[in-house]
Amino acid sequence: MFERITPELARALIVFAIMLVISLVMVLASSAYLTQVSDEQMAAKRAMRIWQTKIDNSVENNQIIDEFESNFLRLVNQGVVGDEDRLSWFETIQNTARKRNMPLVKYSISTQKSLDAQNIKREFQGINVYKSVMTLDIDMAHEGDLFAILNDLKKADGLFAIDSCDIEKINKDIQIEGNNMKAYCELGWYTFKGSNAGRKDAG
Repeated sequence: MFERITPELARALIVFAIMLVISLVMVLASSAYLTQVSDEQMAAKRAMRIWQTKIDNSVENNQIIDEFESNFLRLVNQGVVGDEDRLSWFETIQNTARKRNMPLVKYSISTQKSLDAQNIKREFQGINVYKSVMTLDIDMAHEGDLFAILNDLKKADGLFAIDSCDIEKINKDIQIEGNNMKAYCELGWYTFKGSNAGRKDAG
């Protein structure tokens, strides 16, 4: 038989039950708090990773912009972007001919023309490409004179490509010293400018 519950025992049981409930509430509250803290930490880490990615992308984009800006300015300084510098080309030819004692170097250049936009690749749309054709008619001692002119022209302002070049010996039967060779060449000089269409698209 159970002994009779005394008032003191009843009070002790009530206090124990209250403490047990309080302990359970504190455990549940602590667990919920820790879960919330963990979620906040994970969210903070995700936010930090996102911002770190943005910072890294920003730094990379700035580096790309600096690289392209540097390349663009170099092309401007080299006369590839902007107006063509015919005077630079003529002075280079004259200086080379004078240094190598070449008696006859005739040169002329055509009117600058815009290339057909249909022949320009899609990724270069918005850029106008212009071409001027230069002809060279040279009397020379050997092929080295022609190569010297072409190499020096690479240092002049602008960008050119050799479209055609014919070399012939003036006298094929008799070996004579001096300027016994001729060369006739056509060079294509190219310059680039942004088109109005490209600027409108960019705007």
